[in-house]
Amino acid sequence: MRNSLIKQGYFGIFIFILLCFFSMVYYPGGTIIESDTVGYLFFYNFLSNLGEWTAKNGESNFLSAYLFNVSMLVLALSYSIFYYKFLRILINKSESTLLQTLLILTISLSLIGFVFVAIFSSDPSTFSLHILFVKIGFYSLFIHCIIQAIFIQSIKLSSKILFISTLSFTLIMFLFVLMMEFGPNPFSDNRSLFIQVTSQKVIVTSILIYYFIQVREALKIGNSN
Repeated sequence: MRNSLIKQGYFGIFIFILLCFFSMVYYPGGTIIESDTVGYLFFYNFLSNLGEWTAKNGESNFLSAYLFNVSMLVLALSYSIFYYKFLRILINKSESTLLQTLLILTISLSLIGFVFVAIFSSDPSTFSLHILFVKIGFYSLFIHCIIQAIFIQSIKLSSKILFISTLSFTLIMFLFVLMMEFGPNPFSDNRSLFIQVTSQKVIVTSILIYYFIQVREALKIGNSN
């Protein structure tokens, strides 16, 4: 029972994937380059397209948008609950108030950013706000990962997997930030769109894998206390 707040992380990941899958199934069609495509094209449609209330082909996207936006909120809530418990476990092993505060601030800012990504869709009327909160979410998460790697190293956890996975995820986040800022413009042609969409799918998959590893390692650490 004491680990239920950590274990729910598995459920959060599962629900996110499930809702995203059905959101893709019900997406009518269209990309930012070609409005006449049919259905969701995994390597040519951003996940953000799922959250738009009007699909790129002009049809209503209510069901898909509802499912995707709920999935974002579920994942953010799940991670918030998990990290609250996870940080309480780690705090017992550290006396660095500064690092603890920075961890809380950066992950809170990141999660708030992703919640607002769901609230402000990439529809034309809210596109600028959507991009702003996407950047807030990812930049804050990147900074959080750097701080978490330093924090984990400072408390010398027995779990080397957690430290290695944090370093690996931080590197992937760094590469994604570079791609987001300096990569090809996805609005220019299909090749550029493919590169940016694939990059997004890689980072989202990495986030889910890293979350899964954190849950698993947190359970091990919690049981060893």
